[in-house]
Amino acid sequence: MRLGLDLTLGGLALRQAGGAAPGIEPGIVLNLASDSHVWDGTPLAGLTALPGWTYSRMGNGWARRLDGTYAAFAEHVPRRTDMGLWSEPASTNLFARFAPSQAQLGGNANVTTVTEPATPPIVGLNWLALNNTGGAAYAYQPVTLAAATTYTMQMWVETPDGSPPVVGATSGTGDFCLLLGGAIVTGAVGMEALSGKVWRVWATAVTGGSPSVNSGVIRYAGQTTRALKFAGFQLETGALATSPMVSAGTVTTRGGDLARLTDLVTMGGVTLAAEFALHGGGSGVLANSRRAACLDDGTSVNRVEIGNPDGAVGGRVLSGGIEQARCVVAGTAASGAAQSAALRSRTDDFRLARNGILSDADMSGTAPGGLVRLTLGAGGDGTGQLGGCLTRLVLRPVAQSDAALLLLSS
Repeated sequence: MRLGLDLTLGGLALRQAGGAAPGIEPGIVLNLASDSHVWDGTPLAGLTALPGWTYSRMGNGWARRLDGTYAAFAEHVPRRTDMGLWSEPASTNLFARFAPSQAQLGGNANVTTVTEPATPPIVGLNWLALNNTGGAAYAYQPVTLAAATTYTMQMWVETPDGSPPVVGATSGTGDFCLLLGGAIVTGAVGMEALSGKVWRVWATAVTGGSPSVNSGVIRYAGQTTRALKFAGFQLETGALATSPMVSAGTVTTRGGDLARLTDLVTMGGVTLAAEFALHGGGSGVLANSRRAACLDDGTSVNRVEIGNPDGAVGGRVLSGGIEQARCVVAGTAASGAAQSAALRSRTDDFRLARNGILSDADMSGTAPGGLVRLTLGAGGDGTGQLGGCLTRLVLRPVAQSDAALLLLSS
C-alpha cells in the first residue's frame, strides 16, 4: 500500500517486497491486544478495517481480560479483549448449570448459597459454600457420562486470603476434591488466578466402566475447613479446559472460533510470526493439533503454520500435501505462559525462533507457493483452534534472516 493512494480492498492487498512505499516494510502487523494494526505501512484501527477480514463462531462466548474478569460476546462477534484474540475449539458444558444455587443442585449436603465475591470474574452468579463440620459436604449435578472416556472438569474457587486452593487427590488431603462420575479425580491439576481472590482450577480424568451420575465438588470430613466459595461448574469432553459456557438450566455449546484474512497477494517465500498463550492446558494437551496461525493457498495442501508440533512450540511447512520442514525449539509450553515464535519459509531454507532461541536449520525442501489466506488462531481447514489467546501476529512477504527471526520472537 502507498499512503494516499488506492484504499480499496484490492489496493490494500498485501504486496510482495518492493510494493510498499520507500522506507516502509511490506506486510501485516496485527496488535490484537490493542486492536491497532499496520498493513503495508498504513495504520488501521479495528479488525473489521482489515481487508478480507471474516470471523465466525456459533453461540455466545466469554473471553478473559487482563484483570481476570470475563467479557461476553454475541454469536459471530470476535472474542477480543486486552489480552488479544481468543480462539478455542467447539465445546459443550455438560453441566446444566454453570453457577447453581443450593436449591438447583442435584445431590448435596452441607451446602449454602452465599454472596458472590467482592470482585467476581462474572457479576451476578450464584456462589456456594461447603461446610463439613458435620461430615462430608458435596455439591453435585447429575450428568450421564460415557464409560472409559476422557473428561475435563473445572471450577472457580475463592479463597479467604487469595492463596491458591489445594485440590485433594484423596479424601484426606487438600481443601476439597473434584468428583467425576462418582470417583475422585486424581490427575494433575491446572490452575490460574482470576479476579479478586478467585482461582480457576481444572483436572482431566478418564471415567471407569460404570460412572455414576454424580459429578461436582466434595469436601470430606478429613479435609481442611477453609471458608471457600465455589462457582463455575464446567465439564467438557476431552482434555482441554476452555472459557466459560454459562449454562443456566440446559447443556450449553459454543462453536469454534474462525478468523481469517483473504485479500492477500499471492506469496511464496514468507516470514510468519505469532505471540500467543495456550490456556486450559499446556502444549502437551492436544499436541500437534493447536495452531496459532496458518498461511495457505486456500487448501490444506500448501501451508505454513505455527503451533505445537510434538508438544513443543514450532512450525510446519507443507508443499503438495507433503511435509517439507518441521522446525521446533524443544520444551513444552505451560498453560498461560507467553510464547513468541517466528518461522521462515523459503525453498531449501527453513528455520524458527522461539522466545529468542533458534531451532536447527532445515536446508532442504520446497517452499509452498500460491499462499493467499491467513487464518488466525486455527488451522486453514477451520479446525485446530489455538485453545488460548493470540496477542500479536506478523506476516512478511519475504523470508527474513536469522537475526530478524530472533528479534520477532524476543
